[in-house]
Amino acid sequence: MLFMFFVLCSALTPALCCDWLDQRFSHVNNKCLTHLKLMGDPLTEEESPVPFPYDLYQSTRNTQVLESQLLFIRDSLKLISKLYRHGNHSSVAWNTDKTEHFLMNIHRQTKELNNCLPVKKKVNVTLRKYYKRLTKSTLDRTGGGTAYWELIRMETKRHLDQLEMLVSIITSRRRSAASPH
Repeated sequence: MLFMFFVLCSALTPALCCDWLDQRFSHVNNKCLTHLKLMGDPLTEEESPVPFPYDLYQSTRNTQVLESQLLFIRDSLKLISKLYRHGNHSSVAWNTDKTEHFLMNIHRQTKELNNCLPVKKKVNVTLRKYYKRLTKSTLDRTGGGTAYWELIRMETKRHLDQLEMLVSIITSRRRSAASPH
């Protein structure tokens, strides 16, 4: 009986998570984007020294494996959070409350996605390497100068926008699969 309970729970966990994705992810992600925008000056137009991984997002959008997509979203959010906890960003004049609310919402999304995933899997190697290169090329080389923190903020917006697109595709596929043909 206990075994059946665990099987049922593991089967329902991704489905319940998808309900959270369908109903709440966009709302919380929009809060993140709003706080990100309001926490400092207008976002920079500067290009990152590390090319944005559009191809990685594309391959994740193209996969049909929901768990892989959920892992990618969760790990992206974890790595974004890690960026902002890297070093000292006192050189930038960000609104402390907006910054804290931004990080709290990133943490909330990560926590909700952790509830969906039955196993602890390692971060996608390519994704991890991208964030490591981004950190080394910006924050580590400059000691966390203002211009580079602003660059991180712009890159974060790009990631949150791409994650929103990925979640939209996931929810659209779920609706299509659930509708009678």
